[in-house]
Amino acid sequence: MNPVLRFAKTAYIETQNLIPLLSDYTNPHDLIARMVKKGELIRLKNGFFVIAEKIADSPVPYEQIANLLYGPSYLSFEWALSYYGFIPEGVYVITSTAATKSKSFKTPLGTFDYMYLSHNRYAIGIDQKENAAGKFLIATPEKALADLVHLKSKKLTGKELIIDLVEARRIDEHHLRNLNKNHLLEIATNYRSLAVSTLSNALGLL
Repeated sequence: MNPVLRFAKTAYIETQNLIPLLSDYTNPHDLIARMVKKGELIRLKNGFFVIAEKIADSPVPYEQIANLLYGPSYLSFEWALSYYGFIPEGVYVITSTAATKSKSFKTPLGTFDYMYLSHNRYAIGIDQKENAAGKFLIATPEKALADLVHLKSKKLTGKELIIDLVEARRIDEHHLRNLNKNHLLEIATNYRSLAVSTLSNALGLL
């Protein structure tokens, strides 16, 4: 690995932060291209990289990368529900909501999907968490479930919705019973989505 990369504080880095580390080189952009070709840098999109050596023996900081790769955004849907232990299986697509248009990035580290939500739906139910790699933004469990239902489980009755969540999506009913019903009602009020209102009403009866 180019010794300069060891000065990077995180496993991920943008060109604007990488260039100052390469100030001693005549053509830093050519050097970056060579580091990508040699596998020292993993390009996730133009101007955004992961330093290969920094993830060789450490977990990939998926949460931080997802927040920075495209935004404004926060983790939600299946990835967030897996983070909270609602979904027992591993989730292989890093799912987020975005305040701009929907977008998907297929990268060497996996697929990062972003689904657009309007401002009134986007702005509520965002939490800040922290792991070994630092802080990141993620939906609360209630918001992640609301996002999932709004975009992927429309036109179901309350009973059908619960069956879909428990049987098709393998969410333990115990987790559904322990959700913060007041927070979910607040989300439903802002969401103005029939599917989310149906979810809130159905969970209130569990």
